[in-house]
Amino acid sequence: MRDGALARGRWQVRCFVDDAHPDGTIVDAPGETSGMFSLWTAGVDADGHTMLWVNPAANPGTADCWFVILEDRQAPEPTATLVAFATDHLPVGTVITDPEFFHLPVANRDQVAAVRWWTQTGAVDQIYVAEQWRGHDQARELIYHASAYHQHRGWPGRMHIDGRRTKAGQQALSGRRHPTRIAPLEKLLAPLDAPAGTPAPSPDEVIEPPRPT
Repeated sequence: MRDGALARGRWQVRCFVDDAHPDGTIVDAPGETSGMFSLWTAGVDADGHTMLWVNPAANPGTADCWFVILEDRQAPEPTATLVAFATDHLPVGTVITDPEFFHLPVANRDQVAAVRWWTQTGAVDQIYVAEQWRGHDQARELIYHASAYHQHRGWPGRMHIDGRRTKAGQQALSGRRHPTRIAPLEKLLAPLDAPAGTPAPSPDEVIEPPRPT
């Protein structure tokens, strides 16, 4: 649901889960929402920073994070990368740019998770979760935040996962909700962080954890 336009082409948006509209439908006046499950919202704070909120009931036990957004608008297929951190340097849900991140006393190794997607389609390209945060639905939590950011920016399409993923990614997605947003497995990719001594994958399989530079 779009509640209104914001500065720099952004939108105040909310996501509700119900059966009144097809998945991913954008509406300006959904009618009565009191009985619907509010999944996420996106807006801005007093300083103009994007603020993301995901309902804690969606993925209980996940880390409360703030984020760095990285955009590659010059690529043949423009991408966005959302990187999550769970430190106390910024309020939970705050989204900052890479130059702003550069001035914070936070290291890349402190990241909780990251997701990169194609902004013109909403298709997820890569998902990375730091080892100590795996097994707690952190990837799904981050996808919800990325979906909120995608709609906040007014980009086309809806967040979804294509047929390329790692073995761990396939296991994590098995039996998950939103099956229409997860394509059948087509290509099994090499792990993002294979153990030492693992044979090098072929060049078209190599994928690195997305992170701020």
